[in-house]
Amino acid sequence: MLIAVPLTDESFSSRVKEAKERGADLVELRVDQFSNTEVSYVEDRVREAKEAGLGVILTVRIPEEGGREVKNRREIFEKVAPLCDYADVELSARSEIIFVRNAVVSGGGKLIVSFHNFEFTPPNWVIREVLREGHRYGGIPKVAVKANSYEDTARLLCVGNQEKYDKILIAMGDFGKVSRVAGFPFGSVISYASLGKALAPGQLPLEDVVKLRELLYKGEV
Repeated sequence: MLIAVPLTDESFSSRVKEAKERGADLVELRVDQFSNTEVSYVEDRVREAKEAGLGVILTVRIPEEGGREVKNRREIFEKVAPLCDYADVELSARSEIIFVRNAVVSGGGKLIVSFHNFEFTPPNWVIREVLREGHRYGGIPKVAVKANSYEDTARLLCVGNQEKYDKILIAMGDFGKVSRVAGFPFGSVISYASLGKALAPGQLPLEDVVKLRELLYKGEV
């Protein structure tokens, strides 16, 4: 299980250093939350993270899925994704998925195809189809949904476990906090943890996730 920390560009250098020191494996650059989205600026942030010894997920989240409009989003994916370990694009942005996949794969990285529901956990068949569609695009499907009960969290993990390929399973909210660590035995390959203010509901602090990974999975990750 890899641990990723979502970051904006606020206090970027110090936060990258802190993420590395506290045990993160990856930083997710939430470019949709950056103060400057010029390609050269984003490239510099990628290089800075990599020089610190961290992998990079490039995310330019659309407004419909919790992000903000970035006018040069396509250019960022085209020029910055090849520098990154992963690039995250929404399943709902189907017209862009192949483009983003080709860009990130050209540099040796991997595609993440993400799906979000901030209100509830969909029926099992929807979760299953979302996972399969993301996988068919040649990506790691990421399902992040709001859990309104522990049963919702259990359903997400159990349905995800039936699909035998890499995926990312996140149950958001208080009922879903356990998924941030428990997802690994169910095939979830990346967990997202907070460094200071959480960028998604239910994110656990980085130091807690690192400790729990060591306690529960040492020798297995």
